[in-house]
Amino acid sequence: QPVDFLNDDECLENLAGLGGTIYIGIKSELKSPLIATENNYSTPEFDSGKGLFKVQCKDDSQQIQGSSLGYRKGFEQTCTFVLDSVNAAAGKLARAVNNRDIFIIAKDNKVSQIMYDPDRKIKFQSGGIKTDTGAKPEDDRTTTFEAKLSPVEFPNYYVTEPTAGGWDSLLA
Repeated sequence: QPVDFLNDDECLENLAGLGGTIYIGIKSELKSPLIATENNYSTPEFDSGKGLFKVQCKDDSQQIQGSSLGYRKGFEQTCTFVLDSVNAAAGKLARAVNNRDIFIIAKDNKVSQIMYDPDRKIKFQSGGIKTDTGAKPEDDRTTTFEAKLSPVEFPNYYVTEPTAGGWDSLLA
């Protein structure tokens, strides 16, 4: 159902980019699938001893994009995040997210976005995880992740943050 979207209702800043931290969860470690009310998911609850993994990323490099797949075909979501390193730890993270059924949470100003679907997997397509050691001393060493989820009903999904302690309160 369409809704009114009025410029007068958008009186605050519309700041670009996401926060410098990404949280990754493993879907099989959830107590139960997350529940969505339209495009807002419930707060994740985990099995005992399980939780989110915190990934501190390169400043100003995280984004989530939603794009239409065509009339009545839903949307594809793409989340890009970048690490300031190419090392053993970054390699282990790359292998884990490439092979596990995960979801991703990112702070978006005063709310949080989530890439999650109870039935579909986030995928890192061919070339979706790239490492670059750089060639010259002034080059950056980076590991870049580009996660895709489709088809989904909305171009962006939001998730209710825990009432106490924020996302860090749900760390594994």
